[in-house]
Amino acid sequence: MSSCAAHGVKRRLFKDAGRACPVDYRIASDAFAGVPQVRCEVLYVVGGLYGNPFALDAIDALVEAEGQNTLVVLNGDVHWFDKTAENFAAVERRIERYVPLVGNVEAELRRQVDVGVGCGCAYPECTSDESVSRSNRIHKMLSIAVDAHPELKEPLEGRPAVMAVDVAGFKVGITHGDEKLIGGWGCSRESLQDIMRQDEIDRFMADNGIDVLATTHTCAPAAVALARGCVINNGAAGLPNFAGQRYGLAIRIAETPHDDALFGCELDGLFVQAVPVRYDHDAFLAWFDNLWDELSPAAVSYRDRIVDGPDDRLADALLGGFAPGPTARREARERADVRGEGVPRATQRDVARALAKLLYFEDMVDDPACLFTVAEPSTLQLNVTARCNLACAHCHVGSGPSRTEAMGRAVLEAALKVARDHAVDAIDITGGAPEMHPDIAWLLREAVKAAPHVMVRSNLVILQDPAYAPLLDLYAELGVEVVASLPNVFSAQADMQRGRRVYDATLEVLGALNARGYGCDGDHVLSVVFNPQEPVLPPAQADLEALYRRRLTELGLSFDNLFAVANNPIGRYGASLIDAGSFDNYLDLLIDSFNADTCPNMMCRHQLSIGWDGRVYDCDFNQALGLEATDAAGAPLTVFDYAANPARSLARPIAFGNHCYACTAGFGSSCGGTLVQG
Repeated sequence: MSSCAAHGVKRRLFKDAGRACPVDYRIASDAFAGVPQVRCEVLYVVGGLYGNPFALDAIDALVEAEGQNTLVVLNGDVHWFDKTAENFAAVERRIERYVPLVGNVEAELRRQVDVGVGCGCAYPECTSDESVSRSNRIHKMLSIAVDAHPELKEPLEGRPAVMAVDVAGFKVGITHGDEKLIGGWGCSRESLQDIMRQDEIDRFMADNGIDVLATTHTCAPAAVALARGCVINNGAAGLPNFAGQRYGLAIRIAETPHDDALFGCELDGLFVQAVPVRYDHDAFLAWFDNLWDELSPAAVSYRDRIVDGPDDRLADALLGGFAPGPTARREARERADVRGEGVPRATQRDVARALAKLLYFEDMVDDPACLFTVAEPSTLQLNVTARCNLACAHCHVGSGPSRTEAMGRAVLEAALKVARDHAVDAIDITGGAPEMHPDIAWLLREAVKAAPHVMVRSNLVILQDPAYAPLLDLYAELGVEVVASLPNVFSAQADMQRGRRVYDATLEVLGALNARGYGCDGDHVLSVVFNPQEPVLPPAQADLEALYRRRLTELGLSFDNLFAVANNPIGRYGASLIDAGSFDNYLDLLIDSFNADTCPNMMCRHQLSIGWDGRVYDCDFNQALGLEATDAAGAPLTVFDYAANPARSLARPIAFGNHCYACTAGFGSSCGGTLVQG
């Protein structure tokens, strides 16, 4: 009954109880097919009541206030804290007016023979053994009480696992866990952060004509808009869901919005919202304490949450396409008033201090050769400007419209000379938005003379601006590779990371590039770059490329390559992780996923990165941190040092920092995508 607090925990208990999903939890593949048999004007989906009778009072009040054709579907885990047969029976009597579905709690309570799955929660690896053990104990106590009164099981028999409802012509699919399993975690926050899962569930919804999929089970809200429609998980109706709150959440779906919504989205005129279930907190706490003493499994697992809410923030639940509602905005103002000021934001100094606490990256590298660059790096990277038309949330260099730094002509000429002197294979032009550099056209014409391969990294949106649109033809004329940022194939997620309506603009420019042969003719190379929105590692690059190719082909667009890049925990992104309380978990993930096989291919070993002022760095990330490259004596290097002495070797010791874990986690990460395959 709890979501994952971290990416992984140490397992000590290896029994199936509480971890496994039994075979009869499977939901038929055609369970959601066909036309809904039930219609209503207002639909409430209430999951995770957990036996809280006062939350049921609040649901009754919400329904009474609607005053129209309102349907309430209880999508599982109606019971949990009730503990006694009397409390169980009282809840069952009260929900007769509503439509109950079966959750894992009810599925295990109605069994005549224990099959050894405990509470049936099917907890993932990231839930601790201690939490699983306590959940099994809570469920066992209720099961013993109900078993003593067989008649109480009768209402649970035949209770369906899924339901489809028509709300204003939209099809709403309802279940407890996910579309496959009663106790599935495919609609947990962690699962819905994964672009591969987003694609899977979007295709399922399209195949079944579902516009909204409403779930619960994980006790942690999550909501995401996809191409077909949206997925919303209410977390819990009978427990607080976010820090400082003392109410549960229910899903409300209707043509009119609710003025007490915590968050929601509008889907072509249909409002899909999470509304507070404002139960009597003091009465619930007293009721709970009377049933569960302080050493009981329920009190140990849940009492702190009942009193103060979990550590979660609302922002953690909104994965794209959903926005805070009037209640969330009001609560934010009240919190600011109490503090007397706005919420403090993490600084780059905070990020540096957080990184400094970690195990030094160099101590993880076994091969001494990997601590140095190769003798002749193949790529010269030029970070020509910090100016950008966008200010993306994941930008590690902090680019934006207010930045003015730009590489001078003297630096550019010195860099081009180094490229010629050392016969580099590729010149990689980046920013900021490199198109905004005043000498970009001159640089491109000179670069193609200096190296056989030239690439420019573009956010593409800049090329809609009439001042920069002519560069499309120049790119095509010179045959430079365009490396385009496209962090997601779903618009809500891409726009959440890069800004409103950026996704649509990006697709338009992709089409303009395709019209010039890019991604189509084999000569004009178009590469797209994926980086996760959430603090997770990218999926396997080949799988991701196949997903992008299928989705973009459906839109009439094509590309040549996809690069999967992990987000580096520095700059704006690092500060945002600290603000969200996610920095430590993300760095644990990166360190625990360290892959020594990536080290020989680290991009810092094979490139020379030049900053706008001519300083030399091992990579773009080091440049963002001001971590300069040095010679063997420790003296900082500039591009002029190399330009003045063509015979000088480009080999040098690499300046490492603990941000380097982002490049060596999992499949590895670089400006050219993953470092190891398979």
